[in-house]
Amino acid sequence: MSTHLDSHIKTWNRIHEQTKRIIAAAPNDKYGWKPCESAMSLGELVNHPWISEWGLIEAALTGSFPKGWPAPLTDTAKVLAAFDKAHEEAVAMVEALTPEQLSEDVAPFSPERPLTRMAVLKMALEHEIHHRGQLYTYLRIAGCEIPPLFSVGTVQEFDDGR
Repeated sequence: MSTHLDSHIKTWNRIHEQTKRIIAAAPNDKYGWKPCESAMSLGELVNHPWISEWGLIEAALTGSFPKGWPAPLTDTAKVLAAFDKAHEEAVAMVEALTPEQLSEDVAPFSPERPLTRMAVLKMALEHEIHHRGQLYTYLRIAGCEIPPLFSVGTVQEFDDGR
């Protein structure tokens, strides 16, 4: 692994594991549930982290979003497997980027507002964290048992001295 990305990859992997814990709490029989008519369904929200990570990493690497997107899945175990696979592939592609490539501009959102590849990668983390928070809220409202956000292992990862 490239040392210039060690901290980012470590954080990204930790966020991924935290998101997996809350996705794992989503029961298949509640995928159609939504808190209000204008909201995403639980099933759409459960699929959103892996599908959007896939698309945002593509945008960071190529400068544009994919033309076709994967179909949402209807089973939590399959979602978790897809999320792990997409994440593993994304990390491998990002690890191959040089510092120079990370500082290059791409414009996946608007040609008038280019961002560095690294900025898009950081946005992908923020995006996942945002939707993970939604999942906690959805599942709590739907009456599901939810895991703690931080496990003992993840709390220790915040200690830079270890």
